[in-house]
Amino acid sequence: MIRAVQTIAASLGAALLVAGCAHDGYYDRGYRSASADSGYYGRDYRSGNGYRGDHGYAERYASVFRGSGARRLDPWLSETREGQQFVTDHYPVGPRGEIRSGDADSANIFFRRWADTDRDYRLTDAEIRTALVHTRNRYGRIAF
Repeated sequence: MIRAVQTIAASLGAALLVAGCAHDGYYDRGYRSASADSGYYGRDYRSGNGYRGDHGYAERYASVFRGSGARRLDPWLSETREGQQFVTDHYPVGPRGEIRSGDADSANIFFRRWADTDRDYRLTDAEIRTALVHTRNRYGRIAF
C-alpha cells in the first residue's frame, strides 16, 4: 500500500515537473489575441528605428488580406511580401485573401514566438527583419 502511494506520488511529481518545464508562457504572458479593430503589436514591439517609419525590413505594400482577420494581422505580416508569404504558407487563406480572425491571431503569435530569438516577449527591428529574411529564403532550406 505504501509502495503504491509512493509510486503514484512520484509519477504525479514527475508529471508536474515536466508540465512546468514545457510551459513557456507565450500564450498567456505577452502574446494574446488582438482587439476586434486592429492588431496588438504595440505592446509586443520594442521600437528601434520604428516600424511605422523607415523600417528597412522590406518594401511595404497594401495588404492582400480580407475578411475578419485582415486588420488583426501585424503590419510586418500583412504589409510585406515576406510576411504575406509566411501567412499564406502556414494558414488557410481564401481565394481572394480571406483570413479568419482566429487564424490571424495564430499567425501573429506564431511569428512573434519564432522571431523572438532572445525570448524576452518583445520583438526588435533586427528580430523581425531576420525572421522575414528567413521567410524570403524559404525558411533556410535549400530547394532541389
